[in-house]
Amino acid sequence: MKKRIALFACLLACCLPVQARNIWDDFSANVTQDNVRAFTKDLGGLIGSGTYTTGRVLGWGGFQIGPRGTMIFKMSEGKGGSSHTALGERDEVGEVFYPWLQADIGMPFRLDGFIRASSYEGMTIAGGGLRWGITSPNEMLGSFQPMLVVSAHSASARDFSATHYNASLVLSMKFKYFVPYIGGGVDYTTLHINQADNAPELAGGNEYAATARATAGLNFKLPSYLDLSVAANYAYYGLGAEASVSLRF
Repeated sequence: MKKRIALFACLLACCLPVQARNIWDDFSANVTQDNVRAFTKDLGGLIGSGTYTTGRVLGWGGFQIGPRGTMIFKMSEGKGGSSHTALGERDEVGEVFYPWLQADIGMPFRLDGFIRASSYEGMTIAGGGLRWGITSPNEMLGSFQPMLVVSAHSASARDFSATHYNASLVLSMKFKYFVPYIGGGVDYTTLHINQADNAPELAGGNEYAATARATAGLNFKLPSYLDLSVAANYAYYGLGAEASVSLRF
């Protein structure tokens, strides 16, 4: 058991890349009327990612805990194809990564509950949700598992805060060594702007945005109760990625 815990700790450390600055603190100096809506959609897609990495419900008594990571390869362009995003020039900002620590528990009636939280690069997010297996879990090879997922989050940074809601439909299929899954849903985000240096008319106001997000991934059960998932997603920002490694019982 000690070896398993040590391995899990190493994997957790590897999921948290070192960054030189808090990118979310660049919001006030860069947000404008032209890019605030695109930023709200991007933020919603980032927060909503990684909520169903197993592709199936855990089942009554199941438990899972571990780090998750989500990434946007490039922030969305603003109005008129502007490359200036709410965090800076699109090419200079580059990839936007956010890690989580998430815990999941299996409950009766084909329900899973989960909570997750993180504070990284100047933004803190906390939330949770429920997953419901539309049909009873079936471990037979080739069996399908449709699932509904709902979640809610609250985010806070120096210059903005946000609330986020998501609903998704997921379908997975059981194979011997892995479980492929696909999902689609909607992220709804309310962004409250605390400070905007170049657009003072935005300060104190809210921006509302809904955006669709699709995900396709693979889940692997590894030795020593380890669970690995990798997935690609597509939302308003274009292509993104998500991954997780967990202890699963």
